[in-house]
Amino acid sequence: MATVVLPEPTRALYPFRSRYLTLSDGRQMHYVDEGAPDGEVLVFVHGYPTWSFTYRALLVYYAARGFRCIAMDHIGFGLSDKPVSARYHTLRRHIHNLLELITTLNLTGITLIMEDWGGPLGLGYTIRRCANVRRLVIMNTWGFVDSYPPRMERLVRFLTLPGVGELLFRTFNLAPTVVLQHETVRRLTPAVLGGYRAPFRDNRSRTALVQFPRLIPLGPDHPSAPAMREIERGLAELEDIPTLLLWGARNPIFGPDVARHWKRHILTARGPHLVERAGHLLAEDAPEALIDHLDAFLADTDAQPAALPPL
Repeated sequence: MATVVLPEPTRALYPFRSRYLTLSDGRQMHYVDEGAPDGEVLVFVHGYPTWSFTYRALLVYYAARGFRCIAMDHIGFGLSDKPVSARYHTLRRHIHNLLELITTLNLTGITLIMEDWGGPLGLGYTIRRCANVRRLVIMNTWGFVDSYPPRMERLVRFLTLPGVGELLFRTFNLAPTVVLQHETVRRLTPAVLGGYRAPFRDNRSRTALVQFPRLIPLGPDHPSAPAMREIERGLAELEDIPTLLLWGARNPIFGPDVARHWKRHILTARGPHLVERAGHLLAEDAPEALIDHLDAFLADTDAQPAALPPL
């Protein structure tokens, strides 16, 4: 694999030891494993166009509190391998990669903390291994194909036209700059923006940035629709898992109406709690408020025993 050398300002913000797992398809998945090795496991699942860097404040905080904190980079993102073939990127493939990481590391009784694309990927794992999931934290995401229309359909159709995504996201690398700043209310510093750009240093490393918008199921016959439909239909089976819905009140992509739609699917979920002065990326816009909500949720559900590992 081609090693990504992070610039010093990024390394200062992301001071974690890099670890790598060789997946069954030979790809190298990067992850960090911080905190107490025998602590309760929190698994952080990032979205688009971010990587585990987005959870850096939470990793520091919860590792210091004695949790075991796992944050991976999906293949194509962060410090993981970046296949140049567009065909690699499917919703099922990325769900399988997450499942393989959790299984190989023998992580049990996990709490999944998910944002943006992390939602479908983390919930894709959950419906397959629900006995291994202790809690769910669902933030600024979606998991529907039949019950709710896709957001910003016209924009997505434009961005996924042949050549358009390649120009905007491969050639000009706008995803970790313009798109990211549009998703946040807080003005990101040059060091933070540099951290998001660092893994995507050349055209060959940006295939996932081009392809992930094309994974959005814009209709019932889209290639991602069957996998997303499995997730949507499986949500009703998750009502016994303590779930927290957290949402940016100023989310420009998934508004509070999407959060309320989640509540209709998981009736026992707590919330949705709207975080003021926050957009699409809570970990960037409001890490302090996010930690406050997570602390209360973790403490309130602490008496529930961890799930047994899947047979």
